[in-house]
Amino acid sequence: MIVKTLDINVNKKKLSFFALILFALICSNACKIYRFSDASIDPNLKTFTINPTNNIATFQNASAAADFTEKLKEKFIRETRMVLTRQDGDIEYACTIIEYNIEPIALTNTQTLAQNRLNISVKVECINHKDNKKSYTQNFRDGENFSAQTAFNSLESNLQNTIFDRITQQIFNKSFSNW
Repeated sequence: MIVKTLDINVNKKKLSFFALILFALICSNACKIYRFSDASIDPNLKTFTINPTNNIATFQNASAAADFTEKLKEKFIRETRMVLTRQDGDIEYACTIIEYNIEPIALTNTQTLAQNRLNISVKVECINHKDNKKSYTQNFRDGENFSAQTAFNSLESNLQNTIFDRITQQIFNKSFSNW
């Protein structure tokens, strides 16, 4: 009698385990978890053009415009099936750096500066030649904090790359995400 009860309990546990596995498999195939990076690229878009970035910011970094253009090109080449063309792409981008500045953001209890923030804004004009309703003009802005005790010129390249990565992701999301 005791052996029979143990067998029934073991069989119930096995059955429960297999039911749980089956449920997990069904859910993993039937359910989709959406992320902000999910892209919906129109299959009619085959090519893209990214014009050289202009820099009209008051505070100038000589390489910022070229660096941003390359960062945006790399993003689209890496994450889409579209082909980069010099001109007349199905979707075309014209970018202008309109802000590149440093602002103080944190004081210590002795009224000395603890942190600064590099802010960068880029105005983007996106022209979708296949679907004009998806064209847009928008400013994208991001920034990164850094220690006020560290020389800005020793950090600038890394800060700029971090900010450009986030801005290019914002542009990509605006262009291709349907959320």
